[in-house]
Amino acid sequence: MRLFDDTMRARIPERCNRFSKPWQPVVSNRWIASPPPCHWIKVNTDGARNTGSGLTACGGVGRDSKGNWCFEFSRALGLCSVLEAELWGVYDGLATAWSLGYTRVIMEMDCRDAYEMLAEGNPHRLGSSLLSSLLEMRQRSWDIQFHFIRKEGNQAANLMAQLAWRGTPEYCRYMDPPLVIRDILISDKVNLHSVMA
Repeated sequence: MRLFDDTMRARIPERCNRFSKPWQPVVSNRWIASPPPCHWIKVNTDGARNTGSGLTACGGVGRDSKGNWCFEFSRALGLCSVLEAELWGVYDGLATAWSLGYTRVIMEMDCRDAYEMLAEGNPHRLGSSLLSSLLEMRQRSWDIQFHFIRKEGNQAANLMAQLAWRGTPEYCRYMDPPLVIRDILISDKVNLHSVMA
């Protein structure tokens, strides 16, 4: 696995329509049901716990409006709650998108509690500095939307979280999609193009 080279910056043009509602209750079963608009990316994130070891991890994948892969990441977290793992996934997804220069980002997650915490904007509910950092990240000069997606549409992010249990230390950003999720990425892209045709 190769880490993504920080010098590779993907910039999204500034000429894009802004959405009026940053907290849209979008619910879908498949990634292709609601691809991001032109000049936006969608970052699917997930947190997971290994039932055998109790260890948690998070991961995610960013794609553009045509289903093209933009980036992926995973992080082994150790022992924490599943909710904290979900929030770490959102944090890493936003931090990765920001570091690559993306300014219009739709974050999709399959954890309703995490979604509602971010929509509510109350850092005291969890009492977490992580949630406070997420809320501060929202204040940056960019457009962010948070969407809820069912687990069935979040398979690529789930596999990225599971990949962290296989030896990924700390945070890892990938240069190329790992083999374990390529079939999902290809299937989503093919299905997206057939829906758009």
